[in-house]
Amino acid sequence: MGALYENESNVSRELFEYAKRTISNYLEGRRKSNVSRTMFASHHQADNEDTPLWLVQAMLLNVVYGHNCGDKTAADIASNHCAALVSLARGAELAKPYPNLTASEAWMSSNQDSIDSEWLEWKILEERKRTLYSIFVLSSMLVMAYNRPPALTNSEIRLDLPCDEELWAAESAHAWRALGGNAAVRSRAIPFAGALTHLLTTAQREKQAMEQNYNTDSWHQHEIPNSVLKPSSFGCLVLINALHNYIWETRQRHLGRQWTPQEVEAMHAHIEPALRAWSTAWSSNPLHVIERPNPFGAGPLPADSIPLLDLAYVRLFVDFGRSKEAYWQRDYDSMAQELAKGPETGYVGNAGRPDGMASPNGHEGTPESSMGSGFFESSGNDRGEMLEYTSKPTRRERHLRKAAFYAADHLINADRLGMAFVEKTSRDLPMQSVLCACDSAQVLSEWVTTLQERVGKYVGMLGIDNINLNEVPAVLLLDEEDRKLLGRVEELLISGEQKSDNLAALHEGRQGGYGSRVLLLTSQTMARAAVWPVTKLMSQSLEIQAGHVSARVLNSVSHEQILVN
Repeated sequence: MGALYENESNVSRELFEYAKRTISNYLEGRRKSNVSRTMFASHHQADNEDTPLWLVQAMLLNVVYGHNCGDKTAADIASNHCAALVSLARGAELAKPYPNLTASEAWMSSNQDSIDSEWLEWKILEERKRTLYSIFVLSSMLVMAYNRPPALTNSEIRLDLPCDEELWAAESAHAWRALGGNAAVRSRAIPFAGALTHLLTTAQREKQAMEQNYNTDSWHQHEIPNSVLKPSSFGCLVLINALHNYIWETRQRHLGRQWTPQEVEAMHAHIEPALRAWSTAWSSNPLHVIERPNPFGAGPLPADSIPLLDLAYVRLFVDFGRSKEAYWQRDYDSMAQELAKGPETGYVGNAGRPDGMASPNGHEGTPESSMGSGFFESSGNDRGEMLEYTSKPTRRERHLRKAAFYAADHLINADRLGMAFVEKTSRDLPMQSVLCACDSAQVLSEWVTTLQERVGKYVGMLGIDNINLNEVPAVLLLDEEDRKLLGRVEELLISGEQKSDNLAALHEGRQGGYGSRVLLLTSQTMARAAVWPVTKLMSQSLEIQAGHVSARVLNSVSHEQILVN
């Protein structure tokens, strides 16, 4: 992975092959040893050889590389190896709070000075825990990226969340004890299952608080006491991944049947408060800021979680399932088509974000109430014929708009904070940022294209024609939310295109209006700043989708536009 980061792709592939072969040879030798021991051992005396922690870690790194190197064969192998990786983790008893340590680990903990033994034993257990959670994060990322079933589910984990980073970073037993040692570890321990349950029962607690304060006029949702949940930086990353898994699992339970609006409402009313509670927990640590690098020396973990929070809000409104499956097959045409015909989703209210990332748009309310039907008189028609049309957007368009608000906010805030792919620091951005930027661009483009298909024959091409959004017909076709979001799209494009070094390519995409411009800008910046080859594949998929969007936009506008006074 270091060679890949330095653009030494040939060296990277050679090292990958050596590592893969080494692991394979070790596993084959272990298999033969176990067979031999089973054949010659007496009844139940031949236990399987202990799985060393280093073997799990080596397999984990190889799977991570396979999914990031951009090679389809390596990605397929890495996908198949995920199951083997989880099997090795189970064999090493990584999911158990108090496992039977391997011989080497037990020897290390028993052959140290007594003053160090307590610290060393804790370090061994914490390392095992962090290895399992690293596998969990990888598993959930594959769920998000490709709609693959999780290799490691939420229900399988029976561990505490990772400890505070300062404890883990202690370089000696003395430094560890100065921070509280085992007493601090025990007092701050947060079980994973308990933390996830706490987040997912937030809606119930909010409802109870509202009922208790029903007779008081001063009650507001934000006055509910802040969460007592205060996970570590790594713990926050684990929990936001767990919430993504929960969203996926909830949708899987509805496979084969259509969601009803009531079911979608219930799902969102259940999960949205959990995301707000996660935001509160993340913000409870004063070292948690979104800037990169962290000004307090807390490392990248706090900022790594925020793109996943943004992505969770987007995914509440838009089901990427079939589109992501097509992306895994590298069928980018089908990917674009699946997103364009995506399933109906439900309306969701406003959602909160950590301090410093609050949405400036105030995009809440029920858009249905602001839309209706109307009549336009065509000034180009001498007979004064009245044109009747329905301006009310579909349910799908309304929900796309909600997702698009969060998508636009993510892209604009990333640009403002220097976390966009056009910045010099983009080489240090995690895959969470890549995935969120890609999905945000797709959702934002799909919303504006859907809007274009509805209103284009009346107002012209959004992002190309000079349209006054505050005059008829736009003022009747578009409500305030539409106009506000279109302004955000324009803001994003102006900033991004000013930083672009390939204006010619962007100019070619202008024929598709706002939708294709958003996709091409994101594609171009990803391709230029990409470290991992898989990012370049995302760039290619966005470029192909931009072509689909351009075709749809051109078809949405009639040759003889209706002119309105």
